[in-house]
Amino acid sequence: MHAKHGDLRLKADPSSLAMLDPKQGFGWAAGERWNRNSGDAYEADQRHFCRRMGETLHREGLSLTAGFELEWVVITPDNDGSPKAVIAGGPYGADRLIEGLDYASALLEALDAADVDWLQFHPEYGPSQFELSFAAQDPLQAADQLIRARLVIQRVTRRFGWYSSFSAKPRLDWVGNGGHLHFSVRDSQGPLLQDGSGPYGLRPEGEALIAGVLEQLPGLVALASPSPVSYLRLVPSSWSAPFQVWGMENREAAVRFIPTATDQSAAHLEIKAVDPTANPYLLLGALQAQVLDAMRNQRILPPEQIGDPALVKHHSIPRLPASLVEARMALESDAVLLEAMGPLLHGSLLDSLAAEIGRVETKSEEQQVSDGCWWPIVGGLI
Repeated sequence: MHAKHGDLRLKADPSSLAMLDPKQGFGWAAGERWNRNSGDAYEADQRHFCRRMGETLHREGLSLTAGFELEWVVITPDNDGSPKAVIAGGPYGADRLIEGLDYASALLEALDAADVDWLQFHPEYGPSQFELSFAAQDPLQAADQLIRARLVIQRVTRRFGWYSSFSAKPRLDWVGNGGHLHFSVRDSQGPLLQDGSGPYGLRPEGEALIAGVLEQLPGLVALASPSPVSYLRLVPSSWSAPFQVWGMENREAAVRFIPTATDQSAAHLEIKAVDPTANPYLLLGALQAQVLDAMRNQRILPPEQIGDPALVKHHSIPRLPASLVEARMALESDAVLLEAMGPLLHGSLLDSLAAEIGRVETKSEEQQVSDGCWWPIVGGLI
């Protein structure tokens, strides 16, 4: 791998080391790229970007914790090469847990062995679809944890002779796979999203956080949903939340506010327009940059959205990008992310997205879905 001047060196971060299959001696550690000549971090390294944004937040007296939800389908090729569901059972059904008990047990044991801090495992809505929820952590650790989990899922699924697809749309007639991102922010006074006098207990800083993240969301979507088929999932009235609105516990809102519950779990936000093709280091680095801007340039919180935005008739509600072309345009014009990333990383992402757009421009939706279904997506498309 070559930089503009001299070579790059990929170095493992020992602090991220985890055993993914102890019996086989299979382990993983996150790698980072460094300039060989100067010894400095490579400007376009995604993990360095995530770390750097976290350090910048801390200098401003802020900290962010994040946790992902990860959906995938367990499949095998049908006679025509299309994906076929492997584990029977209805949506969210206990029957799927019974049918897939051996798989679930092996997977959860492997996740524990790999030190993956998972909170919940359950059948999802789609055929042979499952979901894992992870505990909130520092952004760098949250991204590392997601990569470890994807590797473990792939490893265990292949041991059963099956495949795991993290595609945003494994089949046109199936629901898509989401990768929702939950996060909260604290300052020296405590959590921004609770213990205040605003709506739902929001502090003024919490209102500014929601308003800022919401306004900047189109540029983030290019990193949160970076595949062409991501936009076959982001459709109205499907809980994928393609409208640029916020709401309390509203599953059709792009930014979903989840207040403090009776179990005293912390209030937090959920960004729903995320799928498993996202690179978590890029996504969390960009989110931290936008949070910083939201605090420096505070906006007024708009009214929350009640109900499904797709059903509103009397006025228009802004949509998030409806295609990768639109998402790339939003990222290209995002001055906050350009400054945070620097021209090398920002430009390389635009080039990568343009390549993805060009790759599928002559392909039908069916061909795009078929191509993406079998990709072993671990670190994300970009």
